[in-house]
Amino acid sequence: MSSSSSLNANDKAWMHGLAGALGGSTAMMMFYPLDFLRTRMHTLHQGCRTRQLRSANEIFQQEGLKGMYRGLAVSVVSHSIGWGMYLLTFRKARHELDHALGPVGAESSRGWQLGHAPRDFASACVAATITGTVITPIHVIKTRRQLHDCASKRESVRQIVAQQGWRAMFRGMGPQILLTGNTTIQVTIYEYLRRRCFRDKEDPSPLQVALASGVSKAIACALFNPLEVVRTRLQDKRNLGRPEYGSMSAGLHTIWRTEGIQGLYRALPVNIMRVVPSAMMAFVLYEKCLWGIRQTYRMTHTPHSAEHIDAAAGDVSPAL
Repeated sequence: MSSSSSLNANDKAWMHGLAGALGGSTAMMMFYPLDFLRTRMHTLHQGCRTRQLRSANEIFQQEGLKGMYRGLAVSVVSHSIGWGMYLLTFRKARHELDHALGPVGAESSRGWQLGHAPRDFASACVAATITGTVITPIHVIKTRRQLHDCASKRESVRQIVAQQGWRAMFRGMGPQILLTGNTTIQVTIYEYLRRRCFRDKEDPSPLQVALASGVSKAIACALFNPLEVVRTRLQDKRNLGRPEYGSMSAGLHTIWRTEGIQGLYRALPVNIMRVVPSAMMAFVLYEKCLWGIRQTYRMTHTPHSAEHIDAAAGDVSPAL
């Protein structure tokens, strides 16, 4: 069967959400030090042109290995909620789109038909907007902790709102939503490769999943790195009230004017080193968790499963 959507027509959206949360949180824990390093490099020597390797080495010497895990808990929460909600809303939106437009390849009374890729992209855009809005406050806390801006690690949401207003919790929401578009590009490419290249679309091999997810994530990461830099700058408390970081466009203009193309692509090598293996691990775990959830659901919800068990018991009992 050529379509993974038709092959897994009985899937529930929550299956993908749960599998995504498990895979995403595990991958984040494994590669978190690189995430911490990337965030710190976005603001180190701000306004100056500096070598990437020198910045990474400087941060590691200052923090040590233990310090590289600062903010791990909130990052795992952010990543698991982000991945789980994104995949849940993506699958739900795709299901509703298929229901409204009919199966791909079927005759349409409208005279036109959307293929798999446009439907995947539209569904991913819906998921990106919802997920980006929800996780922005969590990401603000994560960024503050990684940048040492939380007072004794106890700066709570209540304190941020009291000191800076509720809007501070949504600083960088524009770049965050667009950055979730990073996942939109990744998922669209991944779903295309999944349909075209995977032999077993329901239980693909880890190698196939790793290659498809690695390629799709590397492309998306290279395209969206400037937005990651400006999001970090906007969420950095030191830039609050500065007109040059009053908005996403102002921040991008400031970075381009003072640091050039190098500033927009700060920490790109570290980010590639982080996201490619992390995406591979997240998608491999996602596919395997999804397969396990499907099998468990089928065993517990198939009407004939109990009958098969009773029949098997009956076949064995005479021999006992």
